[in-house]
Amino acid sequence: MGVEMIKAGASLEDALQSAARAMFEVLKAQPHDAPLVVGLCGGRSVVGLLKALEAESARQPAELLRRVQFFMVDERLVPLTDEQSNYGGLHRLLFAKLLEDGVLKQDQLHPFHPETGAKDSGCARYDDELGRFGGVFTVVVVGVGEDGHIAGLFPHHPILKTQDASFFPFFDSPKPPPARMTAGPALITGAHASVVLLLGEGKRQAWNTFRAGTASTEECPALLATKAPRCIVVTDLAE
Repeated sequence: MGVEMIKAGASLEDALQSAARAMFEVLKAQPHDAPLVVGLCGGRSVVGLLKALEAESARQPAELLRRVQFFMVDERLVPLTDEQSNYGGLHRLLFAKLLEDGVLKQDQLHPFHPETGAKDSGCARYDDELGRFGGVFTVVVVGVGEDGHIAGLFPHHPILKTQDASFFPFFDSPKPPPARMTAGPALITGAHASVVLLLGEGKRQAWNTFRAGTASTEECPALLATKAPRCIVVTDLAE
């Protein structure tokens, strides 16, 4: 189906609601016995989409919602209780309310628990956990940074050269904190669908590069998300 642009126009909320509906369309289109795995990013860009997902979940059948498993596509190597934890932010903004309302159960949530002292910081365990649900994302949600990065995939970083559909630790993030984990490129490109959030005037250069489509994924890792069979791009940046 290619890349679908949802432009915010007068209402970013409406655009994000459209993206949330599209996510559920993808989930509903999967076979009834197929795992439904949503990979969520951290960061400011995802906040509005989380609100839209909460509202949209109220319109969805309970049996569908009960099948969805939530994983992280990037995380800081800090305890879940740390204010820098991406999962902690998602829990406060979305999961806590859905758990309280009985929409989700705790076993549907899969935070990344950093393993202090382990060479891979716990990524192999997280690979195995995702593997129990098919090893691929049904829908992956990524916010785009000012430099065109998504998840923990920064321009020209060595992880971009990996080919395994795995999670990777790294300790040289250009943005603090330096110690993080990320879904590798193959997990992003292997998703059934991707939602790309390119929001805010500070992302103008990244938007121009992304829209042109002439850069390599080494230069603009956000272009990895366009490799999914269906890619939904939400932006509030004018042409």
